[in-house]
Amino acid sequence: MKIRKAKTSEFTAIAILDREAWKESFKGEFIPDGEHVWRIWVEYALTIVAVDYKGKIIGVALAFPCNNGTYAVHKLMVDKAHRGKGIGTELMRVLLVEIDKLKVDSFLTVYPKNPPAIALYEKLGFTERKFEKDFYGVEEDRFVLTRRV
Repeated sequence: MKIRKAKTSEFTAIAILDREAWKESFKGEFIPDGEHVWRIWVEYALTIVAVDYKGKIIGVALAFPCNNGTYAVHKLMVDKAHRGKGIGTELMRVLLVEIDKLKVDSFLTVYPKNPPAIALYEKLGFTERKFEKDFYGVEEDRFVLTRRV
């Protein structure tokens, strides 16, 4: 497996993985971002991919700049067949190296009832935690975790 920056030509494969990952969300009813937004993100945001030995994208981490000078870590997903192998951790590690080069703070949101994800993010330096009730809508609470440079 190889971890690297995504190529613009890979946006469709990334969007397919995104759709599959969202099917497994805690309610399974979210609408994923379409191919059009992935096309923009791959070219203009920080998009890191994990690629298997056959060249298939099996994981993605994405962060984009915000108006306040921080970066939002917006996506972390790994193909179901490849979970539990440290791929998500490695994707985040590489993504955070890129963010650290910019010398900016970063943040992400996480479902409060997802202890494994919270533990991973805290291990990676997201040490500030703020609870936001109804962040994404009714009963869509989130923790906002921040990582300072």
